[in-house]
Amino acid sequence: MENTSPIQTQNLKENEKQLKPRRGIWVLIGLIIMLVGSSAGGFLGYQEGLNLRNEAYDEALVTEVTTQFDRAVREMEEGSLQNAQKRLEYVIQHMPEFPGAQDKLTEVMMAQAWVASPTPEPLPTMTATPDMRGEEDLYNQIISYLTAEDWNSAIITMDTIRQTNLGYRTIDVDGLYYLALRNRGIFDILQGSLEPGIYDLALAERFGPLDIEADNYRNWARYYLSGASFWGVDWPQVVSQFGELINMVPNLHDSDGMTVQERYRVGLIKWGDALALREEWCAASEKYEMALAFRLDEVVAPTATAVYDECNKPEETEESQQPTETPTATTETTIEVPTEVTPEPTTGEVPTEPVVTPEP
Repeated sequence: MENTSPIQTQNLKENEKQLKPRRGIWVLIGLIIMLVGSSAGGFLGYQEGLNLRNEAYDEALVTEVTTQFDRAVREMEEGSLQNAQKRLEYVIQHMPEFPGAQDKLTEVMMAQAWVASPTPEPLPTMTATPDMRGEEDLYNQIISYLTAEDWNSAIITMDTIRQTNLGYRTIDVDGLYYLALRNRGIFDILQGSLEPGIYDLALAERFGPLDIEADNYRNWARYYLSGASFWGVDWPQVVSQFGELINMVPNLHDSDGMTVQERYRVGLIKWGDALALREEWCAASEKYEMALAFRLDEVVAPTATAVYDECNKPEETEESQQPTETPTATTETTIEVPTEVTPEPTTGEVPTEPVVTPEP
């Protein structure tokens, strides 16, 4: 038999009551740990899934671009020049640095320009056949100029053909005009002649739509000129517009030879100067730091350091800002306050006023 007294039974019940809340707390902690662990695992799994998906997308893009390039080369050999041009433009749009894509696009465009348009056989007539030897010689000369990438001479020779015989191989000459103007426009832009380059591309567009590469160069040149128009007037706009170009064409420049990168760098410095004049130290320090990231400028560095120190100066408290008074020695004088003394009457005596009798 078990010897259990009422006191032992009561103690057991109290112990059970104490254990139940403790067990509940541990269960709650375990659930929280499980939830946190599952959330962290889910987040890490999500990130890993994104990375894998991006890698798979890049691999698929490389495969697709390579396939399109190979098909374009094969279609060029087969004579399907228009399809080849579309495939090459697709390749350049999705992967501009793909090896050989730009060269093949230029080649296919030149090939299309050189394809002679079919001409109907002339009907026998009694009129004399015009002598076309001058135009034919000029046309062959144009082909030689284009092969040598002498765009100016090619365009001048085409103008001569049009002045001599406006109807001579009209479609072919139009195609050659497009090719020469398009390539001269890009060449001028790369050499810093932005306005003439934009004009040539506008003329080329009259003969046919511009390809992606040519249109990009025209837009970049326009954006450069737009950013330069704010020079010395609105430095935030200068930084904003050249900041859009710096990752695409950092070496694009104007006739002064000032590149996109240099204009962006100087714009940051000038913007920092303006902010420093307004005592916006931290904003100015940020602009100087961005500018110095391109190269160390010994002229700007001292100013940038001083502005940085101002930005990181500890803030003064209100007590330190209030001027403290310097105590001065003063002579302390003691002023005695007179006190009124009331005479105490003697016990049993009533004070009487003395009687004054007038003298006769």
